[in-house]
Amino acid sequence: MTKTSNYNVAVGMIVALGSFSYGFGFATFATSIGQPGFYTYFNLDPTTPYTNSILGAVNALFFFGACVGALGAGPLSDHIGRRWTILAAALVALVGGALAAGSVHIAMLIVVRILQGCGLGALATLTPVYLVEASTKEKRGMLTGLHGFFLVSGYNISAWVGYGAFFSKNLTFGWRGPIAFTCIPCLMLAIGCIWIPESPRYLLMKDRSDEAWRNVQRLHHDPADPTDSAAHEEFAQMRAQIAFERTQPSGYWAILTTKSYRKRAFLSCFVQLAANNTGGLVINYYSVIIYGYLGLTGSMPLLMYAIYTLIGALGNLCGLLTVDKTGRRFALLTGFTGCLVALIIEIAMLAEYVLVPVPNLAGAKVAIFAIMFFVFFYGFFIDAASFIYSSEIYPTNIRASGMALATFTVRARV
Repeated sequence: MTKTSNYNVAVGMIVALGSFSYGFGFATFATSIGQPGFYTYFNLDPTTPYTNSILGAVNALFFFGACVGALGAGPLSDHIGRRWTILAAALVALVGGALAAGSVHIAMLIVVRILQGCGLGALATLTPVYLVEASTKEKRGMLTGLHGFFLVSGYNISAWVGYGAFFSKNLTFGWRGPIAFTCIPCLMLAIGCIWIPESPRYLLMKDRSDEAWRNVQRLHHDPADPTDSAAHEEFAQMRAQIAFERTQPSGYWAILTTKSYRKRAFLSCFVQLAANNTGGLVINYYSVIIYGYLGLTGSMPLLMYAIYTLIGALGNLCGLLTVDKTGRRFALLTGFTGCLVALIIEIAMLAEYVLVPVPNLAGAKVAIFAIMFFVFFYGFFIDAASFIYSSEIYPTNIRASGMALATFTVRARV
């Protein structure tokens, strides 16, 4: 059995900063729209339909940029490599975040959020691809699960940053500061790319077997196995598999025209679409506003959002530690069932006790509990498992493009 080394885990955590960057960058705007200074600076009235349209445009165009980044990242990473594409995406997201933080007009904010979304969308696509290709089969679920854990951890850290910024006496910093902080994980990832090795499977696809073996040896070295016999056996299997995959077509056209590839793409995209259709991302993005409807005021919506994302992050951590034992299918079925129950409770509470002329406090508390119940099941059973499943069912020759389609499915749907 090939050992998952500490070095392998460390490399995985560095690459997973791409997931953290996406989660932090995506969620930051959710906290910014909870800051009074945001509306004051841009001269917006939070109660008008015009403001709602502006917020919707910022959100939609961010995801448009994420779709463009996702679709571009797949072919680019097949051409120049996973490592260099991740570096380029990190730099694009870094520039986009810096410009967003310095926005002087709402139109500028909308445009630069597209640029930021482009870089972050590419990172959200390539992080699970790299983690799958650099992991051992015994711990593939755990390492690839770092994507979901770091993604939701980005949401959580963003939430706490936004909560702290709420108490700033400088109202402009209250919304600019959190957006500026999105540059930090992107910068850390860009620096980390100097040390991480290229994906061994990508190198084999490019017939660079000597370099691929050196990277496998580094990633999966076991001090108890001085001859690296387990790593040699794994590499031999990997080389034989990719020798066949290199003879097969690749890219988006190959996925669309090859029956077996179409089936894999359908399953991968379906799992991502199903996960997204639970409403998790919508709840995450507008949760600060939702908590306001539930009667919370002042800093409380931001605090509840921070707790919500913390529960999601802890759920993801539990998920990545157990998914290799429970299996992907069991995790997904359990998660969807739990989320369904939570949403039924939430809708019932809203209809009967919250969205009524005289709201009921007890009903509002149950509605908040249902939201927390939802995110626990989503984080524990769906978030990590959906990305693991969607990325590992592809062969190497179409994995990057296939995962790009799956990511596009999620971002376009939002």
